Amino acid sequence: MSLRLIPLLAASLLIAACAQHNAPSEADGAFQLAIGHINDHHSNLEPAKRTSVTVDGETHRIETGGFPRVVTQIEAIRKRHPNMLALHAGDAISGTLFYTVFEGVADAALMNQACFDAMALGNHEFDNGDAGLKTFLNALAMSECSTAVLGANVMPKVGVSPLTPKTRWDSFKPYAVYQFGDEKVGIIGLDIAVKTKQSSMPDATTEFADEYTTADYYVDELRQLGIEKIGLLTHIQFSNDLQLAQKLPAVDFIIGGDSHTWLGDYAAYGLDQDGPYPAQTMNLDGEPVCIAHAGEYTQIVGELVIDFTGDRVSHCGGQPHLLVSENAPEVIKALPHFTAVAEDEASVMLLAEFQQQLEEMTTKPIAQVEQRMCMKRWGMATTPDCGVGRQSDAHRLVAEAFLFSAPEADFALQNGGGVRNEIAAGPLTIANVYQLLPFANTLVTVEITGAELRILLEQALDYALSEGGSDGAYPHGAGIRFDVDMSAASGQRIGNLEVKQDGQWQSPRDSQSYTMVTNSFLALGSDGWKLLAEINADGRVTDTFVNYAQSFVDWARAQQRITRPESHSTQLYIPPAG
Repeated sequence: MSLRLIPLLAASLLIAACAQHNAPSEADGAFQLAIGHINDHHSNLEPAKRTSVTVDGETHRIETGGFPRVVTQIEAIRKRHPNMLALHAGDAISGTLFYTVFEGVADAALMNQACFDAMALGNHEFDNGDAGLKTFLNALAMSECSTAVLGANVMPKVGVSPLTPKTRWDSFKPYAVYQFGDEKVGIIGLDIAVKTKQSSMPDATTEFADEYTTADYYVDELRQLGIEKIGLLTHIQFSNDLQLAQKLPAVDFIIGGDSHTWLGDYAAYGLDQDGPYPAQTMNLDGEPVCIAHAGEYTQIVGELVIDFTGDRVSHCGGQPHLLVSENAPEVIKALPHFTAVAEDEASVMLLAEFQQQLEEMTTKPIAQVEQRMCMKRWGMATTPDCGVGRQSDAHRLVAEAFLFSAPEADFALQNGGGVRNEIAAGPLTIANVYQLLPFANTLVTVEITGAELRILLEQALDYALSEGGSDGAYPHGAGIRFDVDMSAASGQRIGNLEVKQDGQWQSPRDSQSYTMVTNSFLALGSDGWKLLAEINADGRVTDTFVNYAQSFVDWARAQQRITRPESHSTQLYIPPAG
């Protein structure tokens, strides 16, 4: 679908998306805009209890983040600045048991405490299909906040998707316009196109347009409406934000997400740091663009402050706030870009209601884990306590659980991105399992030939290495082993492929049919496993309707005591840099 075929949005849409902020602009033409922002909170509503921060050689374990602190900090920024927007750059949902159980309702309830002006759709908003996203958006709309949900390049099929029963803009908008006195600020929302289509679970009829083409189209539309202060609210990764800014005219700022990028002075204290806050580049007109991201998991709230002279950015300023407990040591609270924050009381009470329901359901131990089971999305473990040269223990055990639930299968395959945590030593609970496997996937069996299996594994590696792809495509398995040479040409990266039959490792025969068990996400051809979509269309995929997390629960209960699996000794070769 060409973006030029989308009808121009008339003044009625502008008015519908326009929010009036009762703050006058400066009479001399100067204007200052502040933005309080987060991204990628992934249903992490509770604080992290033992964040490690190192100061002068001493390591401190402190409590950080949590949505009640986000609410407090957003409100503090709002009070400091007369012209302020609160923005969320996507991936609000999916990643913890709060989403697995409450399907976005808990996230929406806490987000409404912060009262965001706008939110961009992210790839994980589609993890439970268009209908799952609609459930979350309905809950988000149950507030006077009127959060504008933005997704200019998201194209559900009108009349088919629950997101678009009548028109393309039933559930979200391409942009929103905010007015501060005489000043108008337009914000365009963008989702990462290839990754959302291939590595999440939007409906088959939902498409995603190119990010640059979309942004260029709507920048032009805003300018035709007389709006020259223009921002992008994106979920397309930090590096793509930099490139996009340089290709577009008139864009003044970008608030982004997806890459979980930490900007600010944090590396000296043993934390992530990907650059200064804010980052800055030049747009196509040669004018400054302010770019800000805020890490992940409610740990950071960004406070971007932009000074305009006329319609041109004259200064990018502000700071990120790593949210720490008021009880943190004074040496921590004095650090730059660390902010001691009290939890919003109303949000604490609301979160407690959801927590109580979770605890009642999920805290009973189901097995004992004998030792730490390390997790690595692709490649081999590199730390001694994981066993140097081993593949990911967590992924291997998940695949073993698949085989337990589908005993008719010869082997199991699982993608790297479908397993989200390592498995700690000690009691294992249902809650732990649903944090390990948080998505709404079921087990499926697949009839596949040996020749098709080789093609499928090569496709997964191609996608893991491709620009715009995801290392979450990397294949892990049980009852199957193979060598991987990343320095080889496409189609030649898999070697020594074997499957286990009757207790013996055998090279699969090209024409022989095997039964594979995997997850329903991959069965759609997602994460670059394209051949599975063809096999599915051929009628060789059978849904067991067993939730993939439930399969691990059933397997763990049967094991009672979980020990580190025997290594399949898969080799991985990574080409030298450059």
